Amino acid sequence: MRDVNVDSIKQALKDRIGELCARLLPDGRQQGRFWVAHNPVTGDAIDHPKDPTFKVPLDGDAGAWVDYRSGDKGDVIRLIEYTQRLDFRQAMDWAREFLGLRAMTARQRVDFRAEQEARRAEAARAAEAKALEKRKAVLRLWDGAGSILDDTPAAALGRRYFSEGRGTPLDQIENLDRVTFRVHPALEWWRGATWERRGGRLCKVALGPKFPAIVSGFRSPTGVVTAVHCTFLDPVEPRKAPVKEAKLMFGEAAGSVIAVSCGPTGLAHDAASEPGPLVLCEGTEDGTTLALGIPEARVWAAGSLLHMGKAPVWLPCVSAVFVAADNDWKSRTAQRQLDQVLADIASHGKPVEVMRSAIGKDFNDGMTE
Repeated sequence: MRDVNVDSIKQALKDRIGELCARLLPDGRQQGRFWVAHNPVTGDAIDHPKDPTFKVPLDGDAGAWVDYRSGDKGDVIRLIEYTQRLDFRQAMDWAREFLGLRAMTARQRVDFRAEQEARRAEAARAAEAKALEKRKAVLRLWDGAGSILDDTPAAALGRRYFSEGRGTPLDQIENLDRVTFRVHPALEWWRGATWERRGGRLCKVALGPKFPAIVSGFRSPTGVVTAVHCTFLDPVEPRKAPVKEAKLMFGEAAGSVIAVSCGPTGLAHDAASEPGPLVLCEGTEDGTTLALGIPEARVWAAGSLLHMGKAPVWLPCVSAVFVAADNDWKSRTAQRQLDQVLADIASHGKPVEVMRSAIGKDFNDGMTE
């Protein structure tokens, strides 16, 4: 039985990832290229019945799951360990049973291993090609949007969203990073797309509805756009679009940031060398609020609590970091994630402090209440 190695078993599980997810996460369902479910370990369905955040990709690096609420994550073997409360050896035994390896002859297992190794090599090539195509798709989306400072109806709606909808007029932000915010006049809300599995592949068979959208660029330490954060807007009023998830991210955001303001130097982080304070927050609404109130500091939004610890605070333009924490990060999971963020930032040798809003759940609440 042990002549089938771990990598071969992993690949076989990835090949049957849909069936595996249905077995391990029976309350979930397929949404696009992900299996989305509540966390069976934390029991978050009780407090968040309509907001499952446990996501397992069904293609690409299939099985590389993450729970965006708890911060737990892992590969396809760890998925079995986590959901079934097993150790690694027990999870491997479970996987062998699931794959039918116990019923195979020695010859069949040798053939199985050879087949899975070939499929793993092909999957690695396909994943590399897909990652490249994803980077291209991010840039196509970014290039299809125009500056929020342009004299266009879409840009005007985007500015109204910040000024009227969030209480943070961009024209009042000193040293606003003029590259960061763009607006797309009619961007597909891709969560509304219809997908079908055909010939073993997921195919989009119908587009989602289109809305104007603020497109905020995540830029790497060298200034390259690696991901986008899209806030879909109502076509007429300065508010979010009437959809379940009006804010979506696309691309590789970890390690990149949404640069809201440049601080007193007026230079973007990829060009600045003079050190100064940095305020690091989660979202763009908090970011614009903080940039209005603290023009002496550079302000970045990381997009999520998990990504805050990956922000490039090691850059020479950062002398100290002030982490803007939400007041609703009170659960043990959120506190554990925040502690990890602070440890990650401190590991770069920069002073770090936590700041919180005196009212509301976050800093922008004070501008809208």
